[in-house]
Order: sequence, then C-alpha cells, then structure tokens
Amino acid sequence: MRIGIIGGGIAGLTAAALLSEAYDVVVYEGAREWGGSAGKFSRGEFTFAAGATLGMGFERGGIHERVLSHLGISLEAELLREVMIIELDGQRITYHKDKRKFVKHLSEIFEADKEGIVSFYEELDQIVSRIEPIMETLPVLPLRTSGDIKALLPHTVDGLMIAPYLMQTVKTLLARHGLLGTTFERMVDGILLDSMQTGIEASALLGAIALTIYHRGAYYVPGGLFRIADALKEKALENGAELQMGRQMTGIRRVPNGFLLSDRRGRFELVDELICAMPIEGVMKISDSSIERMLKKTYRHQQKLSQWATFTYYAAIPEHLVQDGALFRQVHDRTLPSGHAFISLSKIGDEYRAPTGYRTLTMSCHIEIGRFSKERNLYAVQEQEMQQVFERILEGQFPGFNQHALERLPGGPGAWVRYTFRPDGGVGGYPQLPGSSLFRAASFRTGLSGLSIIGDTIFPGAGTIGVTTSAIHVARMYGVDI
Repeated sequence: MRIGIIGGGIAGLTAAALLSEAYDVVVYEGAREWGGSAGKFSRGEFTFAAGATLGMGFERGGIHERVLSHLGISLEAELLREVMIIELDGQRITYHKDKRKFVKHLSEIFEADKEGIVSFYEELDQIVSRIEPIMETLPVLPLRTSGDIKALLPHTVDGLMIAPYLMQTVKTLLARHGLLGTTFERMVDGILLDSMQTGIEASALLGAIALTIYHRGAYYVPGGLFRIADALKEKALENGAELQMGRQMTGIRRVPNGFLLSDRRGRFELVDELICAMPIEGVMKISDSSIERMLKKTYRHQQKLSQWATFTYYAAIPEHLVQDGALFRQVHDRTLPSGHAFISLSKIGDEYRAPTGYRTLTMSCHIEIGRFSKERNLYAVQEQEMQQVFERILEGQFPGFNQHALERLPGGPGAWVRYTFRPDGGVGGYPQLPGSSLFRAASFRTGLSGLSIIGDTIFPGAGTIGVTTSAIHVARMYGVDI
C-alpha cells in the first residue's frame, strides 16, 4: 500500500518516519525547507528558527523522546533550569524548572497575592495528578470508535474525578483563589496564549497541564527545532520513504483506487491512502467538492473557530549585546497587538545558528487574522510599523541593538502564507477552550475512508508535541506499536 503525506512539517515527517517502517510512503512538501512552522532559513552565515519556540517533550517518557527512542534516533537537547524570563509591569520573573522554587519566587514578587498563588498551584497539581496519567497514554479524542472508549476505561476513576472541570476555564480557577484583576493573572494569560492560543478563557484541564508542563522539562535544541525535522527526514529516507521537496499539491480527488493528487505544475500522483499534515482549512481548499462536503460535515464545529496569525522578526546580534544568560524571554508591552512578544536567542557557541561572536534571535507576537491589509503598499507600511515596535523592544532588551544588529528581517502573516502555505497565515491551531478541546476537538478521522488529517488544528493541538501526538495516533491506526 502506498501512503501519501502532504506536508513536511514535524507532523508529516513523524508520520513518515513511523509508517515507512512497514509501508511505501511518499511525502510532498511545497516549500524548500523541511519543518514547516518549526523549520529554518539561512541568510549568509546565519540560520534562523522560523518560530520563537521552546523545546518540549524530550524528558524520559516525553512525546519526542518516545518517538526518537522508537526510531533509534539520538538528538541533543539541553535541559533548561531557568526556562525563560518574563518581563511584566516592571517585574522580572524567572520561570524556574523547579516548581517549588518558582512558586516561592512568585510569592515573593506578588507578595499581596501569596496565599492565592500557593493555593492556585495546589489546585493545578490536583488536576494534573488526575489528568496526566490519562494523557500519558495518548488517548484519541474525540471518541469515535469502541477502541477509543476501551483505551480510556482503565482511567475511569481519574476521569470521574476531573469531570467537574470539563467546562471550567482557568479564569474560573483564578477567581476561586482571588487572583482575577491581578498582575499574576496577566502573567498566566500570557503563558497560556503562547501555548494554547487563548488566555485565561482556556480549558481548565488543558490549562493546568500548560501551566505546569515546563516543570517536567523545557529544552534548548542546538540549531533549533528544525533538527527534529532533519532527524525524522533522514530516518524516513533510511526506511525507504520517498521525499519530494518543492512539490506543492493543489488538488485532491477521490478515485476508485485511491486518491489522485495534482500539483501546481499540473502533474499527477496516485496514492492508495492519504494523510494531510496541514490545517483543516488548507485541506478543504485543495479538495474536490465531494471531499470538501465531507470535511465540512466532520469539522462543522471547527469552521466557527479562528486561528491567530503572527508577526515574526529575525536578526543577528554581536555577543557583547547580550547582558544575561536568558535564552528565552516573554516581554509584555501594551503597544503589541496581543500585549506581549516571545523572543528566542541562540546559545553561545551554537555554530548551527551563528559564527563565533554572534547570536541569532527570533521574536514573534500574536496578531489577529485580517489585521494586515492584502493591498501590497499598505501591507508594507504596516510591516514597517510593526518592525519599528519590535526594534524598540529589542533595543530595551539588548542595548545597542539598533546600531549593531545584522540581517534584520520582518515577517508578517504574508510570509507564512508564502513560505509555509498556511491559509491566511494562521498558525498554532485553534483556541483550546472548553467547547473546542478534548471531547470537542477535531479528530484525525475525517469521516472519509483512507483520508486522515494531522497537525496543529487536530487534537491535541499546537506545538511540536501536539502535532507529533496526532501523527502517533495515525501511525497507531496503521498498526505501528508506539
């Protein structure tokens, strides 16, 4: 059986590496780089991570560790004792891996709210102690088959204990502990937006995981997260998979013996079964009318949701401008569309990213889809205005930035459309609200035999560990034991 995979991001390459052990697999990637939203690009001596992203899931039992171990891949990932710095309302908050140390730190910074903060994290721990054993089995949600239900049965007691939280939000939890309207609430809101595509309106169950997951381990991957994609690509090739770069598929049609795919040059490919590692909206856009009707029926709830776009900025700076050891930082600034931006910086000596004496950075913030004009001249003006805001913030973080920075490269949502083919530049999947997550999330099962969708718009959602999980679900469907 020949399985086609459209999309060479982390989800598509994970599926390819796992399935190519037993099947004839071909991957079609429209861009000239592997990795999708977790990819890279180079300018001269410098390499930039496409997204400002932390490494997660490399701890023992973590999602990436499971996949890499299964495939026999070794990849360097450096554990961070200090995950990031959060700058908010004049406070400099160190996000410690050690949870006790972090809660103590927060209690000292927000002394007036100490009691509420401590009890808030105690409740998060209670939730996580119940939901984490369930999530570690990588359950398939929403439930679609008897097998999905059977897999959850051993966790009935835990499920009943957390059931009251199903329709609650993190805002509910904050209110319970007297923390609404505080600066601490704003900090929580910012952390959630970066990981769950929504702030304190996020699902209480998934929010509890998001607010404690860094304490399991956050990592710096030398070079960037694109090295996961490179490792998966090499393993897929080793297993005999066919990988086609620069092959943008523009049509999907169901035929009696499989799926007929067409690319932008009018060439055709026939596969027996198809996995689309791309957003649901992107699959609909290139599908024929019969497939599109089925997808609209299956994902009717998701059609009411909207993703965020992002504005991203890249630069290289001399090492002497960096005055502290923080590699990741979240900076709150009310002039930004979402109120804050996330900055990732290459590590000293990471020659995958920059030559000796220099470091590269990626900075991004959420923006609403549609905020940038489709008219070229106005788009250019808006991009320049955002670049000026970013450079003002970066000058504050790295004094001397405006004088010494090299390779200043702004990237609005149009860049994500052009280079990663994301519809409208949307990234990160859907907001993880009580009504759009877990049992109400989007399934990898499309309702059409032989066609699956994986990636950040599918349960469990965004981030490399989220999209990898969706790829594992599909691989298990095909009999891969992982």
